[in-house]
Amino acid sequence: MSMIPGCVPISMPARLTFQSKPLRLSFRKTSWLCPRSPLPAQRWYTAQATSTREARSFAYTWLTKTPDEIVPDDVLATIPPIPASVAESGHIPILLVTPSFAPWIDPASPFLEQCVNKFLSNTPNVRSLNPLHAIAAIIDKLPDVRGQPGDALISSNGQAQSDSEGVSLLFVKAENVQGKAAESRRIRSSGTEEPALLFSVNTNAPDRPAHEVGLRLANTIFINGNENTLFGMRWSYNATSSRFALDQYLDFSNCVITSPANSVHNAFRFPLYPVSRRRKVISGMGNILRQVAKSADDDQSNVPMPASSELERELPRYIEEHGIIDQRVSVWALVETPDMNVPIETSFLQDRLSHSLRAGGKLHHVMSGGGGWGKKQGLLSLDPEISFLEATIREELLTIDQLFEPRAESADPILGLPPFLSKGFGDDLSTLSQTAKPGDYVQFFVAVQPSDVHDKRPDIAKPQEGSISCQFGIVTGIPEVQTIDGQQKDLVVLPNYFGALSEKAITYQQPILDVQANEQVFESGTKLNVPGCRVELTLA
Repeated sequence: MSMIPGCVPISMPARLTFQSKPLRLSFRKTSWLCPRSPLPAQRWYTAQATSTREARSFAYTWLTKTPDEIVPDDVLATIPPIPASVAESGHIPILLVTPSFAPWIDPASPFLEQCVNKFLSNTPNVRSLNPLHAIAAIIDKLPDVRGQPGDALISSNGQAQSDSEGVSLLFVKAENVQGKAAESRRIRSSGTEEPALLFSVNTNAPDRPAHEVGLRLANTIFINGNENTLFGMRWSYNATSSRFALDQYLDFSNCVITSPANSVHNAFRFPLYPVSRRRKVISGMGNILRQVAKSADDDQSNVPMPASSELERELPRYIEEHGIIDQRVSVWALVETPDMNVPIETSFLQDRLSHSLRAGGKLHHVMSGGGGWGKKQGLLSLDPEISFLEATIREELLTIDQLFEPRAESADPILGLPPFLSKGFGDDLSTLSQTAKPGDYVQFFVAVQPSDVHDKRPDIAKPQEGSISCQFGIVTGIPEVQTIDGQQKDLVVLPNYFGALSEKAITYQQPILDVQANEQVFESGTKLNVPGCRVELTLA
């Protein structure tokens, strides 16, 4: 769809702005990003250590650019036996694979059975172990961070991160895994929630929200006939074969995996470019942004203008100046509250965005708007979603042990009604909350190729020894040039690393320290679907 001057196009799936000539990231208005000023220190969330290093979660990831050349033995040969203390303390494997490796996690495939027994090969009392549970899912891609020492989000030569095929493995305690059994296909309704996998990091600090990343799974309808693939398994020891064998598996609709940590460090990467100035919100309703302040320099001025006015003027100019071939440009709105302690005047855009998110700022995809007349003139519709798991659904989750008990069932919503109706009218009015309230501030951005981001200043320090790096994000969508010989196998093993990428979206919930309210901690969340964006949690 070509750009129509005077209106903001309805954005379908998020799109990068591809250019026919190199993108020049030079600001026409220097007031958008003013001279550099000191930034607050990056934030660590710590708690008193409550567990030994050996019995804590650990991770492994296998990355490859030649998935067709990789066979199960290539991965099995590099799978480390888990420490006996981990197996005996009830840790279970979480296995994520990209679509190229989907056949490997078919319940009938020997790969899973070989993995489970390899994990337990160093466990002396394996016969006395209770049945072992496991979780498996198919994701879209994995973040490829090899060759990027000290900075997992951007390499030393300035090249941005890429996507990869492969396998990612994480061990967590069984008691920290909760799920909900999927409805059978014959009773599944159009209102059934889309499956999501959530990774939560808890520092054991009392009354402190967890860091939590929600992940939309890969569409596997053309792989195995299921829209998504997420399931749990129970493995029991077979005395005859002296091996663990698959006893039962169960499809999940949602799964929450919690990993404890003594401290958590978060880092972000957003391949975005500003196409507007930061303006005060004057009026709106729900997820509709109606008016913003005409003046971007005077905070006291409330003279309004239609919310889309600046975009209608700047987007066509941006497309023309940068020779963008596909003119269907996706736009995001960064919404900030007036009490947020975020430095606005900085020459580093990544710092600007990262510190805004850490302070509670939210990114919303602009779904449609612009044009119109009368009361509908200049309206913008923002995506209001910030979480994949509603509180009512979270209450229905069971531990993995409970899910595999005889006749164990999650409490299903009322059949035939979508989730937001099945919980009853008036139970939850969160969907009617304001996405951008009067007095908030909003600034608009477009996505660019990660390699075109002019701001190369890294947002992340080298992880501490013994820590685990968990990285999540959105597939870049950039076709890669094959640099590997077709006859050569490309396989890299990364210990203490876990991650996943989605083609659709992720969500991120985090604790925010409110220094203006006696340092009270509250929870803030946002949905991210910017191609190439990354959220990294370093667990120590």
